[in-house]
Amino acid sequence: MDHASQAGTLDSEAAVAALTRPLSFLEKLRVAAAAGIAVLLMTSIGWMVARPVDPEMAVTFVYGGRHVLAVWPSVLVLTLVSALVGTAIAGRRLPEAGLFAAAVGLVGLALRGSSMQSVLGYQATADLAGRRAVMAAMAFDCLLWASIAVATWVAVHLAWHWLWQEARTPEDDEPRPRAAAPAGKKISLRSGWPALVVTTVVGLFVIWTTIARTPVATIARGQVIASVAAGMYLGAMAGRYFTGVSKAYWYALAPLAAGLTAYLLGYLQADLGWAKGSLASYALLSTTPPHALVRPLPVEYIFVGLAGAMFGFWSGERMEHVAEREMS
Repeated sequence: MDHASQAGTLDSEAAVAALTRPLSFLEKLRVAAAAGIAVLLMTSIGWMVARPVDPEMAVTFVYGGRHVLAVWPSVLVLTLVSALVGTAIAGRRLPEAGLFAAAVGLVGLALRGSSMQSVLGYQATADLAGRRAVMAAMAFDCLLWASIAVATWVAVHLAWHWLWQEARTPEDDEPRPRAAAPAGKKISLRSGWPALVVTTVVGLFVIWTTIARTPVATIARGQVIASVAAGMYLGAMAGRYFTGVSKAYWYALAPLAAGLTAYLLGYLQADLGWAKGSLASYALLSTTPPHALVRPLPVEYIFVGLAGAMFGFWSGERMEHVAEREMS
């Protein structure tokens, strides 16, 4: 091997080592600052453009009282701004940091409004058709929020590559070394599906088992947020561990899959057939959730779930690098 090849190998190894070392305190502080700026932006200007007409209503596109075409573009622009600013502040170590920051900001926006309890109370009725209509509307709302997440992902990806070109190497067009895949082998589109499935299934199981004390309990906002975040975090970690898929977008798709699955289950159980015996009277209340998994709002499924999934993805990636170093 000549001196030029040796120098290239050493430079490549140095780049890998730099990108796999633990985040420094300053790097963590930069990510936190990016998220904080996003929260300030979305809870102030974002709230002015997205707040529901009824102050007791939750933050949704379909039931906010304003036309979707008037609110959605404004929320999209603010989300893109917060994500791009976050990408610049967070630095090159975490390519998804801008998306994470924007997700945290939108969680702050959602918390300024009410919960799913108000949506059911204002929009649902105690009959099958009324509950099904709300579940269908929530699924559509989920898609609207997800479209913002997808657009933000694309913008962050482009901005990160434009700002931090030096993070890339000629041998690999990925933003970080791929710990789980053989050298030089690209992850195919098909091979990413197991990560999505594992993340979604584990996430839904955790959410379902932790989101409520009983099927008819009042929706507790803090418990809902913690449950969705923990579910997607553990789901992404499990997906990374069991599948080794290193493409972050497969994990980012899991909150959408979880939300649509939840509202589908709510639609199918809108008759509240499970409310029997001592629970039969709750079937007469419009505020009774048709299924435990419909307690989160669409914005909570997408962006609380997205923040949790990204954090779980980073944690799983870090564990892989630690295990590899211990084995080498």
